[in-house]
Amino acid sequence: MDLAPIDRRALNMPRMMRRLGVDVFTVTTFGVGHEMARAARRCSLCRTTEACSRWLEDPDADPAGHRAFCPNAELFERLAA
Repeated sequence: MDLAPIDRRALNMPRMMRRLGVDVFTVTTFGVGHEMARAARRCSLCRTTEACSRWLEDPDADPAGHRAFCPNAELFERLAA
């Protein structure tokens, strides 16, 4: 069984949050644990892992490009604000 896609999904979520400016400490401290658990589940089941990885690896990618593929885009943007 190839675990690489699972590993990639697990790594992409915190990378995406950092790239979008989400303060992980603040998010986990101020009562959005249930939302983050749902976000982690969406990431673990994500079917756009390759697009996510490519966007995260490209420093010149469109800053709003994640909206086209990330099921957590709205949540992460709200948490970054």
